[in-house]
Amino acid sequence: MKIIVNVREIKEFFDGLARLLLPNAAQPPAVESGVVDVSNSFIAEIRQAIREELASALLEERGNVVTTSLNKLGRVLEPYAGKSAELLTPAGTVEGTIAKVGDDYLVVREHGGTSVVIPLEQLVTFQLAGKQVER
Repeated sequence: MKIIVNVREIKEFFDGLARLLLPNAAQPPAVESGVVDVSNSFIAEIRQAIREELASALLEERGNVVTTSLNKLGRVLEPYAGKSAELLTPAGTVEGTIAKVGDDYLVVREHGGTSVVIPLEQLVTFQLAGKQVER
């Protein structure tokens, strides 16, 4: 394969890319071909806007994945409402009867009568009381 390039155009491309990505990069003099020198503050504003847009897009995507996963987990746990279970969370183990399965939470009534709300995102393991789950 043979590639023919104009060295000046490639240099200008990479110089421009460096100016956009590196805030303190040396600014080459403006080219006489009509290129307008853009102020550093304008470039900084564009960079900040791009960063904010990327961050919000990543957060939105991550939020959609988490919500979808929690909805699936809630649907899996719905048939077990009213049954005794042992739930492990980062805060410890909760044993009792699953009283309610919400969109993103479980309500477990412990043997002493206390109700505990467990966010599904905090659920580490789930096991029906007295039964072993096969892997």
